[in-house]
Amino acid sequence: MKIYKIFFAICCLAAVVCVTVSCGQKHTYDFSYSPSVPKTGQTVKFSNLSDAGESWVWKFGDGSQSTLKNPSHTYTTAGTYVVELMADSSKSRKVSHVLEVLDSLPSICVSPDSVKQYAPVTLKVSLYNPKNAKVTCLWELDESIFVFTKGDLTSDSIVGYFTDFGHTTDVELTVTIGDKIFYDERTLMLQDNPAPSLLMEVPSGRIWRQRIYEGVYETPRYFRGDEHVIEAANDSTATLNGVEYDIHNMPVLTDLNVLALQVDAINRKLYLILEDGVYVANANGDALTQITDNPAGTLLVDPERNSLYWSEAYGVWAMPLVTHPQNIISEQQFNMITLVNEIEEVGRMTIIY
Repeated sequence: MKIYKIFFAICCLAAVVCVTVSCGQKHTYDFSYSPSVPKTGQTVKFSNLSDAGESWVWKFGDGSQSTLKNPSHTYTTAGTYVVELMADSSKSRKVSHVLEVLDSLPSICVSPDSVKQYAPVTLKVSLYNPKNAKVTCLWELDESIFVFTKGDLTSDSIVGYFTDFGHTTDVELTVTIGDKIFYDERTLMLQDNPAPSLLMEVPSGRIWRQRIYEGVYETPRYFRGDEHVIEAANDSTATLNGVEYDIHNMPVLTDLNVLALQVDAINRKLYLILEDGVYVANANGDALTQITDNPAGTLLVDPERNSLYWSEAYGVWAMPLVTHPQNIISEQQFNMITLVNEIEEVGRMTIIY
């Protein structure tokens, strides 16, 4: 009987030790995917590398989800996506990776994307050719201002430099893959100094960058920098001459549903987004004048370039700031309202230098 008691005590101690070791073990939650650089329309296979967990929730960054342990997914649009894996519905057991999906169609890649006079620049074709079909390239560019240092008009990659600046130049590419012909073109702004950039965040979290020149806007491109650079954009509060304005508590605008606010401290103006469009008001809130009659999403005042930007369903627009004391918008200002780009549903905007 005594032997049985000793044996039972040893078993209980072993069980306690096993539970203690198990509870103290630090588990790993991670995943990989293949191919490493997928294309649109190509199936991406995700491999769950977690060493623990019983249930899984995958979020692929494009609105799609899966509860399989090792799912597959196909992206229909090129872009950068944040893929998340959560184990056992626990936020402490969540891991994410950034996945970049390239376009299946041939496209022009420019590196660096800021083209300066006499600075080396590489123009190359990015394409998806899984069947290893015969590929031919034909470039068209202004050879009077471009000097080749490597490659020629029929190469898949060109290295050289531009001898001019202060204007735009077009680069066109014709690619033949097997018996199919594709076209792409890029408009480059040739510069001698860096230009300020308009950054715009869309609901998916992706950021677009568009450089601003004198009266010229570069074609917007995806921005792979730190999204925190636009955290200050579209503030809900602002200070003007020591007075703090808050869209949630503005006595002069208590009867209005103010969705966003930006301040032009130089001209003492308030720019507002209301339900039916963009408005401008004096600093004290009177002389409210409507600028647009389309619902807008975000505002940005740029006093250095005397410009106002706002986004709505058709894209981002710009116009000169209102300088008249009573907010009288001249016909000339209305004629200068410009569609900057066609990026829809911009959530935040800012300008970096």
